[in-house]
Amino acid sequence: MLTRAFEFRDFADRPIPETMYPAQPSELLRSALSLLPPLPCSVEVLSPEGGSFALTLAAVEGNLVYAYGARKLVRDDLVLEARLRDDRGEGWDIHFSILRSYFQSGDDLLLHLNVVSVDPRSATRLAARAHLAELATARVLYAHSYERAEQFDVRLADASPTGAAFVTERRLAAGDLLELETYIEDQLVRFEVRVVHASPAVYGRNRVGCEITTILEADRHLLLRLAERYQRDDSAEQRDPDLAVLRTAARSQPSLNRRRAPRKDSR
Repeated sequence: MLTRAFEFRDFADRPIPETMYPAQPSELLRSALSLLPPLPCSVEVLSPEGGSFALTLAAVEGNLVYAYGARKLVRDDLVLEARLRDDRGEGWDIHFSILRSYFQSGDDLLLHLNVVSVDPRSATRLAARAHLAELATARVLYAHSYERAEQFDVRLADASPTGAAFVTERRLAAGDLLELETYIEDQLVRFEVRVVHASPAVYGRNRVGCEITTILEADRHLLLRLAERYQRDDSAEQRDPDLAVLRTAARSQPSLNRRRAPRKDSR
């Protein structure tokens, strides 16, 4: 999500960098600027250590980008990821490396950034996903609204070697990091995920889409085998994983249309 910044801060008193940066913008920086709104602007970024925040891109000098970022979520040498997407889900991933950070008043730090990559992204999933309806335990590694190590149950909706989705009553935010543990085909599977998006699901729950960040090779192979099997089957439930969740929930509810046994006439 991109928004224009409403404030542009004076750079007259900015710290003079001790390291000499290139005087001319690199091809990567020029490419990134062609995709971003005119500066100053704000762009939502993900931190590899968990969390997302609005990064204010204020100005460019040579190959250096001056920016402001949330004090609690930035540090030197961290790489921040901005995901630019259109309505179809097509877009680009821009990665900013934090060269230096400087103390500022308030909740933000002044950052010296370098663009390290600009990668195209397709709306098409990189890997087919298998429909699942397994109960899993989620453990919080980082979350905006929950304590670290907090655990709760979720219901897996689908999974692949690169991503997964689950249904939960919890409200999770983009950038939250979780560890999921479940049994698939009687085999314990454990992997770490980053929340990418969340949307309303049936009965007031939320469907949370994630990317897998860490997984054992054996578990990745199991998910790949399952995904390939469901791709061959190509069922309606695979094309719409929420359909299976809805059907399961509906079966557990008493039916208003269930045929009643005929009543005997007591007269």
